[in-house]
Amino acid sequence: MKKLSIITLAMVSLFPMLAEADHLRRGSHTYRSEPSMYLFGGASLSSYNFSRSDYRYSFGDGSLSDITLDTESTGVRIGMGFDFSPELGLEFGYVSLGSLSGSAVSDGSQVLNDGFSAGRVNMDADADGVFVGLNVHTPHREPVGMFARFGLYSWELEGTVEDSSRIGDFVVEGTDPYAGIGVRMSIAENAAVTLTYDYYLLDDDESINMSANTLSVDMVFRF
Repeated sequence: MKKLSIITLAMVSLFPMLAEADHLRRGSHTYRSEPSMYLFGGASLSSYNFSRSDYRYSFGDGSLSDITLDTESTGVRIGMGFDFSPELGLEFGYVSLGSLSGSAVSDGSQVLNDGFSAGRVNMDADADGVFVGLNVHTPHREPVGMFARFGLYSWELEGTVEDSSRIGDFVVEGTDPYAGIGVRMSIAENAAVTLTYDYYLLDDDESINMSANTLSVDMVFRF
């Protein structure tokens, strides 16, 4: 969580400077009179690219078979943004990618090496984190528009692994790129709804190497 706290603090400290920059632009008449700050949030459907071999490598001890996975989930995304120009903005916020779970059977062959006991082995985890990135878009004055967004996602996968004799907690962290494309439709003067596909890489360079795809619907309010 230390990485998440540092990035969150950095993003929050940026916002007063962005607000001052917006005030100066408006005062000098070098920027449009439309609202340039916005809040957004919504729900998403998530799908992890995580296979049985990934599970065996990341959570196994060489004794697992009969692996089943649940890689579909729901999540949320909330954040704040600031437009530098009619086509470019900076945004930051929080994303939950939802849950990931797996189940397997251990033959107990590694129990003497502190491995799993014979029987069912279950893993349950949730991934979330904070992000900061750029949003390249068509002008918001248009009733329907397109956009692309990309940046860095500081994530944490936290969960439990349980076999027939014990249960343990784990936490995996990383900071990796994300990217997305979407369409925007205005529903009021300063409000819009967006439909977006995003891709999040989740790789800690040691035990986890996967990704997540999300399809989200967000509300955007500009002020």
